[in-house]
Amino acid sequence: MIPLKLETLLKGRVVESDRVEYKLGWNPAEIIPTICAYANDFSNTNGGYIVIGIEERYGRPSLPPSGVDPDTLDNIQQELFQYCNFIKPRYIPQTEIIQYQDKYLLYLWCSAGDSGPYSAPEDVLSKNKLKEYWIKPSSVKTIAKGSELSELFEKFNSVPFDDRVNREARIDDIRRGYLEDFLIDSSSSLQAEINKKPIEDMLIALEAANTTDVGVDIRNIGLLMFCEKPEKFFPYAQIDVVFFRSPEREGSDDFTEKTFTGPIQNQVREALSYIRTMVIEEKVVKVPGRAEANRFYSYPYGAIEEALVNAVFHKSYQIREPVEVRIYIDRIIIINYPGPEPYIDMDKLQQGKAISRRYRNRRIGELFKEIELTEKKSTGITKILGALDKNGSPPPIFETSEGRDFMQVTIKMHEGFDLDHFATKSSTDNFDGVKANGMKDGVINGVINGVINGAINSVNENQAIIIKLIKENIKITIPQMSQLSGLSVRTVQREIKALIDLTILSRKGSKKTGTWEVVEDLRSESGDATP
Repeated sequence: MIPLKLETLLKGRVVESDRVEYKLGWNPAEIIPTICAYANDFSNTNGGYIVIGIEERYGRPSLPPSGVDPDTLDNIQQELFQYCNFIKPRYIPQTEIIQYQDKYLLYLWCSAGDSGPYSAPEDVLSKNKLKEYWIKPSSVKTIAKGSELSELFEKFNSVPFDDRVNREARIDDIRRGYLEDFLIDSSSSLQAEINKKPIEDMLIALEAANTTDVGVDIRNIGLLMFCEKPEKFFPYAQIDVVFFRSPEREGSDDFTEKTFTGPIQNQVREALSYIRTMVIEEKVVKVPGRAEANRFYSYPYGAIEEALVNAVFHKSYQIREPVEVRIYIDRIIIINYPGPEPYIDMDKLQQGKAISRRYRNRRIGELFKEIELTEKKSTGITKILGALDKNGSPPPIFETSEGRDFMQVTIKMHEGFDLDHFATKSSTDNFDGVKANGMKDGVINGVINGVINGAINSVNENQAIIIKLIKENIKITIPQMSQLSGLSVRTVQREIKALIDLTILSRKGSKKTGTWEVVEDLRSESGDATP
């Protein structure tokens, strides 16, 4: 079963249009070169998809589908396997018969091959079986020649690190709970079989593992996203947040450090939740003679989110350096190692016009996209620029060294915030607990008085902190609440029980995959403004 649902593919939100081809019918002369091109994966986007039974118009699927005669499906699949013998080295895509809108379709997933470069005849039906190396650098497939052919051979001499097999890993290093969370978050077709399929089958379906004669080999992407401690295999696979509370910055001893570990998608979410709660503030400025006030944030959350996701995505996990987030009283700096590829023009990058031809961690990008941590390729910088401009913030600064050893993104605080106030505030706040600046202004003013079911309930500060964290992440765990709030696990458990008894909080679903729910009355009463 192909993990990505056909319905999701047709929406065009998860997979770019140049990675999908729709075919009205079975034509091996057209389809075999396309399969070969996707297997070569020249742009490192992990291949592509072919749907037989849907006509393509202007790069989009024409619906309703025409479908494929169900009596011919077996013959088509047999021919597909036969013609794939003309691809050298031999390559077979993953296939699935789908019934969609009362029509039968043949759905092909042509994931990036590991044994290329691959070649195939221009027309498998002709007598001339001269093989060519097919690539798809854009929406049109073409024959690789000259520098493209050299680059294609070089590519297969260096498989992306996150897609390589890790010979030290064992199946016991994978935590089923993280894998199940991912399948649910991504609305994968596999989620219906979570309780039925062995963990090995789910990893193989996600291409996070390879089958062997005696079991499975885990790929690095499987360890990075589904292992309790990725740092066991990739030292410093973590996010380090350092908060400098003094204008002297590194010259002062007044700073706090916090490290986020675990699966990389959880690192990103927890670090973002921490920054959102601790650092980002909203300011409302009333304008004389106008009903609407000006609202802006110290830092737009969207810009911080994109910068941090980009850092985790583009970091090399072979380099023993963490992703660094340095928070100063007037700016946030995010650093990852190494820097952008040499062909990236930094001036164009600053303008959001640089296009990446190749990705250091293609699988991270693909799986992050499925859980909506990132969007289409080469849009991250544009989103950072757009979020800052919309907030009225200064433009970001992108810096690297001559040798491209690091990438540093600097996001300055909105000029409407008072630096002296912020410095004083930072020096008195407890950064290790979420009772700091963002929480005080948004939720905690001693006690929240919420009207729930006609009864007035007094919510204490610890409970307000928990409510704030749950509203930002309804799937947050008790250990995560403890880590982010500075409260002990027992305290969090006690306060949650009290909130449930007060019918302010409820739990839906199982302990592993369930979610929290805060009643709407409390949300409206709290006056919390979330950026």
